[in-house]
Amino acid sequence: MQMISGRVRAGSVSLWLMVLLVMGCSGPPKVPTQPVEAQQFQARRGRISVGVDPYFTTDRVVPIFRGGDNFAESGVLPVQVTIENGSEGEISVDPRDFRLAHPNSQVDLPISAESAFSLVKIRVQYWALLPIVGPSVTAARNQPILKDLEARELQEGKISPGASTTGFVYFQVSETLKNLAGDVMVVVVKDASSRNLIFEIPIQGQRDVPAPATPSAAVESAAPPKSVPLDPKNPKGPVLIEGPGGGVIIRSPSQ
Repeated sequence: MQMISGRVRAGSVSLWLMVLLVMGCSGPPKVPTQPVEAQQFQARRGRISVGVDPYFTTDRVVPIFRGGDNFAESGVLPVQVTIENGSEGEISVDPRDFRLAHPNSQVDLPISAESAFSLVKIRVQYWALLPIVGPSVTAARNQPILKDLEARELQEGKISPGASTTGFVYFQVSETLKNLAGDVMVVVVKDASSRNLIFEIPIQGQRDVPAPATPSAAVESAAPPKSVPLDPKNPKGPVLIEGPGGGVIIRSPSQ
C-alpha cells in the first residue's frame, strides 16, 4: 500500500512539474511597438531618432514580463528604447552606455537581464520542505521569468540605414522612488564615423511603490513564530516552525 501511495505522489509531482513547464512555454503577449514619432518621450539628432517608454506601473509590466508583479518592490524599472536610423550610414548601439539621470545628480547605470532576474526571481518557499519538488518547482517557475527578461533586452549591435531596433533597458532604482518628474534618459549612439551622438530625453511619471506596512501588519510580523506538528496524530513529535520571513525550521521536541 505504501508503495502504491508513493507512486501516486510521484505521479502527482511529475504532473505538477509538467503543468508548470507547459505554462513556462506559453509566453505572454508580444511587446507592443510604435514608431518614435508616436512616443511621448523622444529626441532627434539629424536623421536619427530615439524614443523611450518607461514602464512605470505594474499594470503595464505584468502583461509583458512574467513575474512582473515583483518589479516595483524590487526597484526594477524597464525602459523600452526604440532607435530609428534615417541616416545614410550604419550606426552602433551599446545599451551599457545609457544612463538614467535624476534631478539630485544621482545617475543609475543599466543592469543586465541576469541582474534584473536576481532581483525579481521567486524565492524558495514552503515547498522546499520536499527535497526534490521544492527546488524543481521554483526553477520551473523562474525559468520563464529569466527567459522574458533576456528575450526583451535591447541588444548591442549595428543598425543599417533605414532600419530600426527596439528593446528594454533595465535599471535598478531606489525602491522608494515614486515621482520620476525631472529624470532624464541618456541614450548614446555612435554614428558611421564612430562619434558619440548623445540624446538626453526628459521623462516623467509615477512608479508603483508598495504601500508601507500597516501598524497591525508590523505587530503581526513581530509576533512569535508559530509551531505546527508535522504529524497531527503525534503532537509530541517533530514540529514545523514558521519564521517571519517565510523560512521554516523542523525541530524535534528534544531540541
